[in-house]
Amino acid sequence: MVDYYAILSRAIDTAEAGDRSWRRNLYDRARRTLMSEMRARRPQPIQAELARELAALEAAIKRIEAERAPSESAESDPTALPAEPDQSPLLESLRSRPLVLIAFALGVAALCAGAYAFWWSHRPAPQASRTPANSINANMLGTRDGDIPPGIDGGPMDADQSYVFRRQPTFYRTLQPVGTVIIDKLQHFLYLVQPNSVALRYGIGIGRQCADLIGLRHVASMAEWPPWEAPPDMVKEKLAQSGTVAGAPGNPLGARVLELDDNRSRVHGTNAPKTIGTNVEFGCIRLVNDDIVDLYARVRIGTPVLVN
Repeated sequence: MVDYYAILSRAIDTAEAGDRSWRRNLYDRARRTLMSEMRARRPQPIQAELARELAALEAAIKRIEAERAPSESAESDPTALPAEPDQSPLLESLRSRPLVLIAFALGVAALCAGAYAFWWSHRPAPQASRTPANSINANMLGTRDGDIPPGIDGGPMDADQSYVFRRQPTFYRTLQPVGTVIIDKLQHFLYLVQPNSVALRYGIGIGRQCADLIGLRHVASMAEWPPWEAPPDMVKEKLAQSGTVAGAPGNPLGARVLELDDNRSRVHGTNAPKTIGTNVEFGCIRLVNDDIVDLYARVRIGTPVLVN
């Protein structure tokens, strides 16, 4: 579940936060943004999941207000309690309104998604459950940054992945033409531009090989289940065995690869889906296998890829 307390704490770390009405307005916008983000998820969440996320947001708001109460100005009424948000309209909407895709509140959407993505990318990457492949002994290999040893499959996606990094349509204004791939390394998002100010957004992980990647590239070649050869530094550090891993579940390049025209950068899948949203030691731009398969079907050789 999203750490709403951490996100809101960063959002109110401003001089304006001393004004209660300013904070209430921020909280209201955060509620609307949460509803919009949840309803934009694919597949759409069940009502119980919406209610849990809303309850978590309200608990974070209550905690922040409780912590701020002792430091309020002496001119304020010390007996006054923070105004409780009226939750009934929002909760009632979960029961009475259909789940539909609605427009974001632009400012707060950027604030919440950006703050959470920053926090997510700097968290320690959790270890995934591992099912050793027959050809590789998992106990012989080490791991780093939450990666999984080659030959071991972490699954096509992470069932516990935050909705922020799940594939979803989102409001996105750009001057780039429809069909362009835009990679936002800071936020750990990849966008595929669609018509009418919409983009498909994918969560990504960024390997050291592409840490300095910037500018315009194009898709030079595409492959399904590409083979992967362990780089010498991984073999030296006993993070992989020497040789080539055939294209199959457990391959570090995942189910698909898009090679770019600089002959060193690529967009690919992964055998470690829990590393999405983080920076890792090896690889380039990685997506979970479900997402790279979806992206692969939507692009073609020559598709522009803009990295910013």
